[in-house]
Amino acid sequence: MFFCFLFFYTFAVSVLFVSVPEYTDSAAEEYLRVYNALVKLVDLTRNLIKQPTAVSDLDKLEKILQDMVNCNKSELLESKDPDGRKGLFQQWSLDLLGAVETWSETLEDGTFTTHGQFFLLVKRVLPLIINWEWGTTSNFLYQYPDPSVPPCLTSKDRFHLIDAGIMINVAYPSFLGDKRDIDLIIAPEYSAGNMFETLTLARDYAVSMKKPFPEIDNKILEERDWPKNCYVFEGKAKEPTIVYLPLFNRQNCKDEEEFKAKMEEYSTFQRPFSQEKIDFVLETAKANMKNNNETLLREINRAIHRRQNKLQG
Repeated sequence: MFFCFLFFYTFAVSVLFVSVPEYTDSAAEEYLRVYNALVKLVDLTRNLIKQPTAVSDLDKLEKILQDMVNCNKSELLESKDPDGRKGLFQQWSLDLLGAVETWSETLEDGTFTTHGQFFLLVKRVLPLIINWEWGTTSNFLYQYPDPSVPPCLTSKDRFHLIDAGIMINVAYPSFLGDKRDIDLIIAPEYSAGNMFETLTLARDYAVSMKKPFPEIDNKILEERDWPKNCYVFEGKAKEPTIVYLPLFNRQNCKDEEEFKAKMEEYSTFQRPFSQEKIDFVLETAKANMKNNNETLLREINRAIHRRQNKLQG
């Protein structure tokens, strides 16, 4: 989770020469992407490590990066043609990574040099930022001649894709609205954090974007410490119906204390699960589906009839 969160987040940065329109091209954007990823790495590491010496070292790294990016190089850019500017930005990206590696080599033992994950990032992951292959796949619409396809989907030979659930950890936003026209969403809830949080976030998103969403009564929040095994939020008109299935619930946890213990033990924010844990989660999810078989079939049938009525009406 830590790594995915780092590499898919974007941040705005104010840099004089990149804000000039004629210098804002793909090479400049890649340079800023590298800088933003490094800044986010510093921020996340600072949240994880509290030793004063380590925090001071991170402050030094942040200043090094800021000084490198904020240096006014507009005159140098003006003297270059597009290919020359591209080469400069590529070199400056490598310089940023080199600065991080140089900084890491100067750290004294006892700060956070024992944190293997951080140095794994420095040694192995940071060089991959230059290539940025995460989420990249061939664009099957590249140069597609149909004018009805937006140019933004046909102009590049590769796509950069992200997890549909990155916004609120469940992909509700991708399935809302008239273009999707969804009748039924079956939503197993396996997220870390408070129960119903992704559901209420999706509701708030739908309100802000004026997209149809079923009514979610805030009274269900009273059950978040020991939820039922199934909730049905019936959609009306253009709203989808949502069947919400908490992984741990009153059916497989005898009380709030056991529910809390299970949520902590099987939180997504931890190292890879053992095979035993994987098997347990899988069997628990299977049992939830079996226990709610009648409800699921009923709502699927209702969705089918609803769709038929739409087509006939």
